[in-house]
Amino acid sequence: MSIMLGSRRLIIDTWSEVYDLLKPYADGEFWDFAKEEIDTSAIYVIGRLQLKENLDQVTKMVNQRPGCVIFCNPAEGSQTIKLQMARLGIHELVRQRKLLLLTSGDLEEGYYQFSTDGYFTNIVEYLDNQAAATHDVFAPGKPYDFLFLNGRLRPHRKYMLSRFREMGLLDRSLWTCLEERVSMATGTRLTLDPNCEEIKLLPAQYEIERAIPQLDLPKPDRDVKHFLFNDTWGDAIVNPNCYIDTCFSVVTETIYEYPYTFRTEKIWKPILMAHPWIAVANNGYYRDMHKAGFQTFGKLINESFDLIDNSQDRIERIISTVNDIVQNGSEAFLQASRNICKYNQQHLVEYNRQQRAELPIKLLDHINERSRISSTTT
Repeated sequence: MSIMLGSRRLIIDTWSEVYDLLKPYADGEFWDFAKEEIDTSAIYVIGRLQLKENLDQVTKMVNQRPGCVIFCNPAEGSQTIKLQMARLGIHELVRQRKLLLLTSGDLEEGYYQFSTDGYFTNIVEYLDNQAAATHDVFAPGKPYDFLFLNGRLRPHRKYMLSRFREMGLLDRSLWTCLEERVSMATGTRLTLDPNCEEIKLLPAQYEIERAIPQLDLPKPDRDVKHFLFNDTWGDAIVNPNCYIDTCFSVVTETIYEYPYTFRTEKIWKPILMAHPWIAVANNGYYRDMHKAGFQTFGKLINESFDLIDNSQDRIERIISTVNDIVQNGSEAFLQASRNICKYNQQHLVEYNRQQRAELPIKLLDHINERSRISSTTT
């Protein structure tokens, strides 16, 4: 079935993350862009690997025919897609509306972007995760108050680790830290403890199957997460024991100080498991979750931290909220959250279905609208 783009054809990269969604509507496909005989009337959807390997050709194409290439990289979003653009050298092409981004997360005005919310598909549709989601996380008698998973040591994660340690909260959590030194790629205004963190892995009963053989091996100096998951995306897989044995999740999202939301697997996993959560994220993150149809816990706790602009003040308020939950009874918070969590769990399944169904149609509409505007201004 050909997607209707007037006289323009749609040709898609078989390596791109949305290949399965766009394939029914495509006129053609490629797996090696360098060998593709370019159709000057077509729009090409290209993934990160093929863009990186054929950057000069793509740059020439979009300079000659702005909008003829869509860069598909929904695994990045918000601040991380800005870093990706800088690494690839395509920032100005996007700002000049020559190259369209198909990505997750939000950006400020001025970027030529089509945004989707597609980070959860693997989490929701992976069969083992579906089985994990049938476990009852509301049984009493938890050995830990909260789950606190940290991969790359971003500044806000380092700050949370230090403060939780000072307050005695870290010992009450099931936690990880997969990097010793803070990654400063995004910068920070937080006041950080200068000491390195220890590498902390999960006990074997809480780890996913592919990581267990690595737990007792010598750890590398860097890229511990890649080592742990054998260079695969193990982050998407759920071990239900993590949620069965904790009362709530403290989710340190990828983005904290950049004020545009990027939802990743970190939030979708507790939602899939019907686990209550506190998100350590950009200001407005909770507001954007509400816009996406999810409920939060404002009837049980004070969530006013979400709209605090100052990153230092916001993180201290979040820490205070976590401490209040623990001091007032984590299991009481868990039980009071049941209806919200069950609603979110079901909504996530429906939201995944909706987003996947709408992406090709909305992308088509976006391309046609831009083509119409271009034709009326030339």
